[in-house]
Amino acid sequence: MIVTVTLNPAVDEGYVVRDFNPGGWFRAASSDRSPGGKGINVSLLLNQLGHESAAMGFLAGFNGDYIRDVLRRLRITTNFVHVTGETRTNVYVVDETGRVETGISESGPEIPEDALTRFLSNYRRMLNRASVVVIGGSIPPGVPQDIYRDLVSMAKDVGVETFVDAAGPAFMAGIEAGPSFAKIDHRFMSQLSGTPLSTLDNLIHAVSDLHDLGVNWAVSSYHVYGDVFFTPDGIYLAKLGDRTDVVSMFGASDALVAGMVVGYREGMSPEEAIRFSMACAMEEATHMAKGISGRDAVERYMSTVEIEKLR
Repeated sequence: MIVTVTLNPAVDEGYVVRDFNPGGWFRAASSDRSPGGKGINVSLLLNQLGHESAAMGFLAGFNGDYIRDVLRRLRITTNFVHVTGETRTNVYVVDETGRVETGISESGPEIPEDALTRFLSNYRRMLNRASVVVIGGSIPPGVPQDIYRDLVSMAKDVGVETFVDAAGPAFMAGIEAGPSFAKIDHRFMSQLSGTPLSTLDNLIHAVSDLHDLGVNWAVSSYHVYGDVFFTPDGIYLAKLGDRTDVVSMFGASDALVAGMVVGYREGMSPEEAIRFSMACAMEEATHMAKGISGRDAVERYMSTVEIEKLR
């Protein structure tokens, strides 16, 4: 079983607005509302790709009930700890004219110590059924910033592969435990290294150190439509080909992670997994509504992905 961990879920509200500018009043050309948070997004995408998963984390209030109900209607297993307060809302606005994207994110509810204890107990039990754990997103108030290190270590102790997609101190704590896969926030790594990662050489140098910590796979964005993949077979640069259909890149990163999980589960070669994950990201980016239109839609984009082996 694939287990996804989202400690700080959200209800994502997306709006496409023509000629969006701060200070005005606008009517949306289209809108979308869906459960969110990195792990939940991966669960939704895995469901669309034909893979079952169980989603874990914390939920609160009416937004939490909405997220739980949507996931259950999709027959995605849920194992959330409910707390007082309200699960956060994230708002995304895409300017239909200039294709400029704006996002606003809330901090999330306070997580009491007893709720964290219950979550960790549930997590230990779920590891007995898991083959892969995907851990992602921000840390809610009340949860230690180093918790991803503990979650990765607990999974490794029982032989479960781990995928981490986060930023800031939470990401660095998770990396210290040596996850199997890491999705790296380009801007955060640039700040951490003190070096602009606008060139391939700088990016390769900054990320290669992660392999010494036991990270077998690492992925970092390169410019807007490309990613650098660090794999056991070498380092690859992958780019999306025809980008005329792109509407929004907000969900592309989560689609890429879901594609990598599927590639691992299905035993794809590194190049096949890269091509498949990039095609997932491309298909996700072609519409405002989150998710993909189906596996067939993803596979149609695979031939457009450009891959170059760098080392």
